[in-house]
Order: sequence, then structure tokens, then C-alpha cells
Amino acid sequence: MAFPSTDSEREELYFRHIDYIGYRRADGLWDIEGHFRDRRTVDCPCMDRGGVVQAGETFHEMLLTMTIDDDMVIRGLTVKIDKHPYKKCPAAEAVFKNAEGLQIGAGFSKELRRRIPQKQACTHLFSLLIGAASAAFQTMAQVRMMKYCRGVRPDPLDTCLAWDSSGEMVKREWPDFYQEKTSSAEEEK
Repeated sequence: MAFPSTDSEREELYFRHIDYIGYRRADGLWDIEGHFRDRRTVDCPCMDRGGVVQAGETFHEMLLTMTIDDDMVIRGLTVKIDKHPYKKCPAAEAVFKNAEGLQIGAGFSKELRRRIPQKQACTHLFSLLIGAASAAFQTMAQVRMMKYCRGVRPDPLDTCLAWDSSGEMVKREWPDFYQEKTSSAEEEK
């Protein structure tokens, strides 16, 4: 897929790459690996890195491995800040252990924010972890869909426009879980 074209000349100033890989483990658990890196196209003053981070040099690089079970409970979380602008940055790694035991699902981000206070954490690792939760869902999707075929309520039901329980896709693909729309007067009762 190509990006929409522009008629204007452009100069690249910033590059960020984030990727995830999901694995099914032999012991029945699941691993999600996340990798974050960015760079700038101009030299950046940075006293903790010798005075300057050169244009094109990696500015941030972080890794994450999240282990979850079939119920999407985080059983293990390892994070590593390899490249960072400030000496203090790696100290943020420890607080991410607080995510262990948390179940990925409704309210996940809010509870994660409660367990990992912003001033003790790293914004980039926090975002990487949020994305890993989404990657976990996609990694397990095919296996979980087999469960739904046996009559178990699909986890994504009512989580987005496509999965609206009163929508056309659910009516067509998951008729057992389809619910007629109620009028707003009925919803107020």
C-alpha cells in the first residue's frame, strides 16, 4: 500500500519504527515481542550521550517481551532500554513489572496507568506495552476464534464499530450473539 502522494517537496526529520512478533510457546503460554526505535535527521544536543546524538543515529531503542496465558493475563514482562537520551532512563524498567498479573481486556489501559505511574515510567515503553496488548489479541485471534465457533462469546464483541453486537457483521458472522438495537427510550429503563 502506498502513502497518499503530495505535490509538495518534503524533508524527512524524524523516523520511528515499532514492530511486534507473536509466538505460541511449547508450554502453552504466549510471547509477544515488541521493538521500538527512532532517529532524527539532525544532530540533537544530548549531554548524557557525549554532548550530541548525531543525525541518523538511533535516539531510542527499546525491547519488550510479554508472556501471557490463554486468558490474556500477563504472566511475565521483561523490558530493556538499550538506547536512551538520559542516564536515568533505564531506571524506568523496574516499574513495568507492576503489569504482571493484569488481564488484557476492557479497562486494561486505565489499570496499567494506575499500576505504572507516569513519573516513574517511560512514555515510549508504556506505548510499546499498549501496542503489545493489541498484538497479543491478534496473535491469539485464530485460536480464540475456534473457541467461539463452539458457542463461546467472542471477546471483541462491542469493542469497536465492526464488532457492535447490533451490527451487520455480527448478525452475519456470529448470529448467536447478535442483539437487535434497542431504542434510546428502552435503554433508559
